Amino acid sequence: MTRGERFRLRLVFGALAVVPLFLCGWFAWIQVLQNGDLKRPDGIRVALSADAATVQHRRTERLPGARGTIRDRHGAILAMDCDAFEVRAEVSTPKKVRRDCADTRAWLRSLARSLADALVRDQGLADRAAARSAHFERLEERLTVAFCIDQLPATGAAPESLPWRREILVDRGVSVLSVIEALEELDRDTDSVLLHMQHDHARVYPERQVTYGLVGYVEDQPLRSEAGKLLGFEVRATAGLEAVQALLPGAGGEREFLVDAKSKRFYTGIGNAPESPSTVEATIDLELQKTASRELERQAMAVSENAARRPLWGAMVLIEVETGDVLAAASWHRDSKHPKGAAFTPYQSLYEPGSIVKPLLFAYAHQHGGLDWERSFDCSSSGADHHLSVPEVGGRVVRDDHACGVLSSHGILVNSSNIGAVKVGSLLTRDDWAGYLDVYGLRRSLCLPMPNERQGHVASKGWLPGIKEPAFKKWTGSSYSIGYEHQVNALQMARAYLTMLSGCRRELRLLRAVTVAGTRVEQPVQRGPQEFSSDTVTLVRSALGDVISDDEGATGRHLVAAFRKDGTELVGLLAGKTGTAKSRTVIKGKGTVEVRNASFVGFMPAAAPRYLAVCVLQRDDSARFYGGSYAAPPAARLLLEAMRLEERRRLGQGPQVSATPGSSGRGLLAAETAQAGRR
Repeated sequence: MTRGERFRLRLVFGALAVVPLFLCGWFAWIQVLQNGDLKRPDGIRVALSADAATVQHRRTERLPGARGTIRDRHGAILAMDCDAFEVRAEVSTPKKVRRDCADTRAWLRSLARSLADALVRDQGLADRAAARSAHFERLEERLTVAFCIDQLPATGAAPESLPWRREILVDRGVSVLSVIEALEELDRDTDSVLLHMQHDHARVYPERQVTYGLVGYVEDQPLRSEAGKLLGFEVRATAGLEAVQALLPGAGGEREFLVDAKSKRFYTGIGNAPESPSTVEATIDLELQKTASRELERQAMAVSENAARRPLWGAMVLIEVETGDVLAAASWHRDSKHPKGAAFTPYQSLYEPGSIVKPLLFAYAHQHGGLDWERSFDCSSSGADHHLSVPEVGGRVVRDDHACGVLSSHGILVNSSNIGAVKVGSLLTRDDWAGYLDVYGLRRSLCLPMPNERQGHVASKGWLPGIKEPAFKKWTGSSYSIGYEHQVNALQMARAYLTMLSGCRRELRLLRAVTVAGTRVEQPVQRGPQEFSSDTVTLVRSALGDVISDDEGATGRHLVAAFRKDGTELVGLLAGKTGTAKSRTVIKGKGTVEVRNASFVGFMPAAAPRYLAVCVLQRDDSARFYGGSYAAPPAARLLLEAMRLEERRRLGQGPQVSATPGSSGRGLLAAETAQAGRR
């Protein structure tokens, strides 16, 4: 052999010797080193055994389950699932990009921008720029977390230890054809991105703008560690009925599939199908909810015609007296451009109620405080501003808006005399006031299936042990008598009046029934112990009927005159109480400012209440702002529409919503009188 032949022979045999060494190394890599990363579906690490190979090629994935349907009391859909796709992207950073950290960051930002552009191809988007910006920020954050971008140095090549191939969630609920086509086009044109579309369910809200506060919504929420590091995202219900336990995720199924050595699927098993979706029957009446939202916004806009500025916020609720069902709850904000950016005012905005608490006080004082309904009180004032130093409360000065003489309990309510209310409130002791707050639930949660409730609260100073009874009566007790030193929300005030009109403790209801796996469970109507006799309820109800009358001094007489001009007669049909209060509150960006609260609580029919409405408007200036002029009209129109809609449904006619005061209320009054006579 020549020297060259010997060299070539050694080279061939040397190469053959490397092959078994390579195979042994590959075996060790697969079976030993990679074994530490294998996990079973239950999360337990798998030891080096035959079971490891099984787990390595057999995988399972969750099948999305539908959240269910939310319907109103008449079957109209408020929230539902529709077929859609969950889009995931398998992203591989190109080698040329990984050579420089700046290029890596720029490439990932460009990818996030391209995905965001594809997701806003929906022609129905109202604000495409805002949607694109939101998608871009979300996708950029997910790519940053997936590829550990925050760990990259400012310059230089990316470390080889960092991940270069990751899967991220692009979006859920993709159902628009143009968006799907745009994503498929991106998938074809980009070699480094492989998109996977899995069947999913998108959440649809047909009447989102008017029901967002009650129904709520679902969205991706970030999951963060205690140190603040972003760990991932999950779908959460953030408000309203979407947070009901029966609608929470977790009712999905499971599917098993096999993968080859390159993690490509080649078989998909049937697995377990998702459970049947649930159905939630809400107490909401969609037609009345639309009316409440429209009337509240209409009134808020009308305020600016007679004043310097629009209200800060407004709230209006409608309750069915027999069941305590929340038929409608509307929210309005002056500065909010999007519902999700504002509080749901009937549930989360607190205010000092003012004179609308007087009927509650008189009912409690007559039943538990020894008030003689026929007793006369001297409500005469002194001075040009109708003020009086009240002897019963140790000389505190109380003011009325107009002159009042000697009045009975009935007359005090009709004229809304602060002087008379404080004298009646002085009959109650500290313990009586504690019972008053407890009976009406003014310090108790509403316990409705909605998160982030702001409970009303009372002044703490009145309950401190160091405050003696005379000082309590002079300050806190007299303030409670006219609706100061404690705050409520609109739904709490509705519950308090529901208790007073029913004579027993009541609770509001937002759920009528829940159907899960074919089983329907109805939510009971809650009635507590008896608190007021029928005589007490009748006396207070009669006085509230005369508030809405032509009587001189009646605070609702202007409301009667305004509706009479439009052909609607309210006398004998509507009863209620007006309220006006001024206080100070903290507003973001403005500090502490003076605000005025205009409120009204009304019920209809006056003789046998079936519907109860509460309306509140708050304005941040010192101009006059009365409940009878501003809060009462929208509440009266809502109550009239509830009566009309009930009559149309009884006659089998369609639910045509028309809350204009053009039609007369005399027909409703005649019908109610006839029914009362038959009863």
